[in-house]
Amino acid sequence: MLTAAGAAATGIAGSASAVIVDMENGLDRWLGEHSWQVINSNSSVVASMAGGSYNGLVSGTFSYVTSTATSIFGTAYGQMDLASGTYNVQMQDSWGDGWAWGSYQGYLIIGSGSGTVSASSGSFSFTVAGVPAPGALALLGLAGLAGSRRRK
Repeated sequence: MLTAAGAAATGIAGSASAVIVDMENGLDRWLGEHSWQVINSNSSVVASMAGGSYNGLVSGTFSYVTSTATSIFGTAYGQMDLASGTYNVQMQDSWGDGWAWGSYQGYLIIGSGSGTVSASSGSFSFTVAGVPAPGALALLGLAGLAGSRRRK
């Protein structure tokens, strides 16, 4: 049977692929003032939004739901394909009055992190945990099956 130590020794356990991470962005009436950037550990911007224009989302996963309330513009949903690691999100409001209108408070949720802007800026961090690549999972499964066979 291939143990965790054996998997680590073969390099299988260290194989990781990107992870699909959900994004939800609650937008107040003045979404043109909103912007944010997702920054990886190398200080590179891997996804962003400015004035309602989204970059770095997985193609075909973006959706938008309008709101009938006058203070809420709507909610945007999407997904990002991110490598494992820790990310920092920087959020801005160009007018400086925050992501709020009336009693509505706008927000941003990415993966396990979330935040909002109450004045001109805000930030939060989140971590993406890697998963073994499909080929590595198949090898681990075969090793488990082979190890579980009893000899007669």
